[in-house]
Amino acid sequence: MTTDVYVSGFGVLSAFGLGPQVLLDGVFAGSPAFGPVTRFDVSRCRTDQAATFPGADGWQTADVASACAQQALDMAGWRHPSQLPVVMASKLRAPGVEPESPAETTERVAARLGLANHRRTFVNACCAAANAIIHGAQLVSTGASAAVLAGGAFLVDRQAFHLFDAAQALAADGRLRPFDQDRQGVLLGDGGAMLLLESGESIRARKARPLARIAGWAMTDDAFHVAQPHTAGAGIAAAVTRSLGRAGIGPDRLTYVNAHGTGTPRNDAGEAAGLHAALGAQAEKVFVSGTKSTTGHALEASGALEAVITLLAIRSSLLPPTAGLRRPDERHPLRHVNAPEHVDVPYALSLNSSVGGVNAAILLAAA
Repeated sequence: MTTDVYVSGFGVLSAFGLGPQVLLDGVFAGSPAFGPVTRFDVSRCRTDQAATFPGADGWQTADVASACAQQALDMAGWRHPSQLPVVMASKLRAPGVEPESPAETTERVAARLGLANHRRTFVNACCAAANAIIHGAQLVSTGASAAVLAGGAFLVDRQAFHLFDAAQALAADGRLRPFDQDRQGVLLGDGGAMLLLESGESIRARKARPLARIAGWAMTDDAFHVAQPHTAGAGIAAAVTRSLGRAGIGPDRLTYVNAHGTGTPRNDAGEAAGLHAALGAQAEKVFVSGTKSTTGHALEASGALEAVITLLAIRSSLLPPTAGLRRPDERHPLRHVNAPEHVDVPYALSLNSSVGGVNAAILLAAA
């Protein structure tokens, strides 16, 4: 027997700053946060652009996660952190950049907030935070824990920037344009989010207020290629289908998809194909946008940051646009959000993909 899983609080950081209001003012207005990188030397790179938050200069991953976690606890009105397991995503240790391993980062966050001894860390790149949230939801759903703190954190650093530059994956024109025919690549961005996941019974006992329900989720791996996405989006399609199936709804009840949308030619094409395979006739009726066009790609934290953006879309009845989309790729047409759009959002999906064919889908519903 399983129980419903709700979000009762969250904390979020992006290049726009700390908290949901700056995210609403930036992402939902379609205003890209990109600017010249000043944290390290990028003079020999394809671009000097990333979405960085000046207030986080000098911070480490643990600082971002701790700030977001405290905000989540405060929002939820949770007074007993020692009862909370924590599931967190962060990047693998970069010598000279991060002083500790990912597991040590999770331990440091837990120690700062006085969290419970049950701790787990995910490091599987762009799906890490989504996987952390899904694992947390499974703990609550199965009754293993009444509540879990889950999410991830990432700060743009020299190692990640130069790795993407060496792979020629960064957009040389300094613009991240998901699903645009003229897209040139990805841009990185600071990001972090922690969500307090809680059972309905726990929320009712605390007389707290649920913000949204995690209605479904799925993790898949198409095992197609070590780096390239499946050309037909097989893993994406499976993740979408299984997340909807877990919630017991069909594609006709889905309103919005926050796509992975990295602005890279193969990723966007495969994701669009996967959405068509999963949604069928609804693929051109469901609203789709790529919010990395404003926040940049927060790598390991992207699944948590974008889950919060998706939650805000549900709660505000406002859809964030894909910034800079001028010539949509028509090979697999989608209903792109080109400007902020007011619409009721009973169900919305946050999608992420990673190297090795890994995919994750989190289906959020109005509480």
